[in-house]
Amino acid sequence: MSGGSDPRRFAVSDGSPLRLLWIISPLLLFVGLSLYHLRQPAEAGAMPFAITLAPPYFTLHGSAAWSLAIAALLTVLLCGLFFRRRVQLDGNVLSVHSTFYRKHTPVEQMDLPNAAVVDLKQDRRHGLRHKTNAYSMPGFHSGHYRLQDGGKGFALVTDVHRVLVIPVRDGPTLLLSMAEPQSLLDALRRAAAPARRPR
Repeated sequence: MSGGSDPRRFAVSDGSPLRLLWIISPLLLFVGLSLYHLRQPAEAGAMPFAITLAPPYFTLHGSAAWSLAIAALLTVLLCGLFFRRRVQLDGNVLSVHSTFYRKHTPVEQMDLPNAAVVDLKQDRRHGLRHKTNAYSMPGFHSGHYRLQDGGKGFALVTDVHRVLVIPVRDGPTLLLSMAEPQSLLDALRRAAAPARRPR
């Protein structure tokens, strides 16, 4: 599918690391509740493995340590995925990697004349309506969405006020927060232009 040239990467707009508080804060609350549980001695004859409806949710031999370990692992995983973003043009294929998701789109399927930089808060067609399979928090959106016009979208959005929207024929619209959206758009148009034959 690629054209054989060296892949070219394009910088994604930086999202504020403070958004990680949406991940860290509830997990810190969970850790606090679990630590409070740890203050209480394990009941004699506690079952080897128990599941409850309140923190720490499950225990092993009366200990909440496994809950804490899983909470810590989940925090590290979700925070790491927040920074997993890559937009790369390899020949005539645009590859977008965002958190859990990947999307490879041939340039010939893109409707580049109608591509534009928009504010998703104001755009009535391309605004994100709801998630179908996505990882998101306020100001950050990654994965598959339904758009305001009812169409499908694939998003890597770190700044909702400045998003490069690329319609795709027979595929989801790409919504990308790029540091230099015009640079990516120019590269896509060059890739889409028919090669000139030597005379």
